[in-house]
Amino acid sequence: MPQVLRTFGRIVARHGIALMAWYLGGEALHRVLIEVAGVVGGHTTLGGLLLLPLAVAARLVSYVAMYLTVRPSLHHSRREDAGGVREFASATLAAILPFFAFYTAWGLLDADQLEFFRIASPIALAESGYEFDQLGDRGGLIAVGVLPVSVLLIALVARLLFTRFADRLPRWTVVLAAYTEVLWTFMLFTLVARWWSGMLAWLAERQAIGWLEGFGGWFTVNLEPVALVWEALTFLGGILVAALLVPAAWLTVAGVIFGTTFDSTPSFSRWGGGAVRGAAMGVARTLVMRLEGLWAAVAVIWRGGPLLFGAFALAYASWSLTEQWATRGVLALIGGHEPWFWVGVMPLVTLAVAAVAEPLRVAVVATAYDEVIGRPQAGLDTRPSGIDDEAGDLVAPADVEVEGPGGLVGNEEDEQDPVRVRRRDA
Repeated sequence: MPQVLRTFGRIVARHGIALMAWYLGGEALHRVLIEVAGVVGGHTTLGGLLLLPLAVAARLVSYVAMYLTVRPSLHHSRREDAGGVREFASATLAAILPFFAFYTAWGLLDADQLEFFRIASPIALAESGYEFDQLGDRGGLIAVGVLPVSVLLIALVARLLFTRFADRLPRWTVVLAAYTEVLWTFMLFTLVARWWSGMLAWLAERQAIGWLEGFGGWFTVNLEPVALVWEALTFLGGILVAALLVPAAWLTVAGVIFGTTFDSTPSFSRWGGGAVRGAAMGVARTLVMRLEGLWAAVAVIWRGGPLLFGAFALAYASWSLTEQWATRGVLALIGGHEPWFWVGVMPLVTLAVAAVAEPLRVAVVATAYDEVIGRPQAGLDTRPSGIDDEAGDLVAPADVEVEGPGGLVGNEEDEQDPVRVRRRDA
């Protein structure tokens, strides 16, 4: 326990200001990009749709920066050879998939798209003279159809091209490759979320669902004690899931960013060695590498043991309650005002509280992660997720290994990735 408290205190004392700056910068850029995407979407939904993923990426980048900022203060997870722009870029790329999944599951992606539509629709209506049949490709309405599917497919094709010609493209094209990664992931989760919403709406209209609702209503009227027990169990189950699932999700995101690896499990990315050829196989191999890192990060949850994870979940719940109480306390200090007053003040209040709360959340999650890595029985380790010193080489976290004799690094046998240029053996 003393070691845990020292790690937490060291993170807050050394990096508190930097964490606040990264969080506020990410939120500001996120807001600006949504506004820009909304304005563009008012004139062309396609243009806005191409910009909107960058708003999510702004938050992703800020959180990656926050976790990498505290890494030097972690006793078990710090690396002397870690750091720099290349590790930052590689960690960001590795975190895209789990972060977007988390972002979608908690409704943040829907919130961004609703805000995008709220900004774009008035502009589109004004441009069309308030004639709905004249809207065309305007208004920011995102639905399952030709437009989002086309964007997804084009982004995937672009990714294939970046993979195929990675060794021939100039270094700056890595930025475009990273954008295609963000774009196709954004569109994938958007389409899945739209499909799931449509499926739920379809099920709600089925006769069987109506019969089940009527059956539940009969229990409520005729067997009230059973209904009360069922509602209590449902309520407690929801609280339990939230209390365990949310901190577990953040622990997984941190594990991906820090580049968690298994100590003894052979790397999936080595399977096939130099036999992996072609753009399609390159993409498949890259996805396997991403999933390998994600699987190692998920292992942090149970390899820390029930006692450690339980303590972390309790600390996270305490943080969450403190944040809620702080928000209510600030609102109570301000006092009652007219609704128009809160339109401008409420976002500032929540942002001010979050600017203090989010660094504390990062400190809690990073401290818990470091304690898991420090347990020898966990069988986990971290490796710097950066890029070696040769220009033009972007590498994913699963690729980086300790240099051997002669400066050779493992996993350099003619490997390809859509977001990096790989050196080829002579």
